Amino acid sequence: MQVVPRVAVERMRQEDIPSVQAIERDIFLSPWPRNAYATELAQNRQASYIVLREDGQLVGYAGLWKVVYEAHVTTIGVRRRDQGKGYGKTLLAALIQRSYDLGARWLTLEVRAGNDHAIRLYEWFGFKSIGRRRGYYTDNGEDAVIMWSDSIHAPAFKRRFLEIFSHIEVSGIGSAPSKEYPL
Repeated sequence: MQVVPRVAVERMRQEDIPSVQAIERDIFLSPWPRNAYATELAQNRQASYIVLREDGQLVGYAGLWKVVYEAHVTTIGVRRRDQGKGYGKTLLAALIQRSYDLGARWLTLEVRAGNDHAIRLYEWFGFKSIGRRRGYYTDNGEDAVIMWSDSIHAPAFKRRFLEIFSHIEVSGIGSAPSKEYPL
């Protein structure tokens, strides 16, 4: 008998797209266009997308683009009824771990200025607000807060990440990055 982990991170597959889009329609004012994920998975070699499953059901997803030494978080979403369970934290930790694997040095993202919950999560991981994109969101003209991490290899960032990472018990997230500073 095969034992399926209760909560697991996996690479996003084409067959996950309808579930991802259903979550997006429920939680975001402007979900990505219908073919965006299919294009990302099939054609964007800089893209990494993951899903989070609980008891086999897709409950969240996230993605990033790796451009030179920067990992840009493109999206994170958790099914509305599963918010508040730490799944957003798990997905962000999985993206940061993926950034280490890809050789990134920094992470960046944009977040709605009014999304205090997400901003606090990013700050908890060590991201800092460095600016705003005025009227960035076309659905309602809301500003985006631009957030960056320090070097993900800097001792303070890595210590904080390893502390958070050590408390996440999810299959498929990968192994913790080395404590050493890369040469």
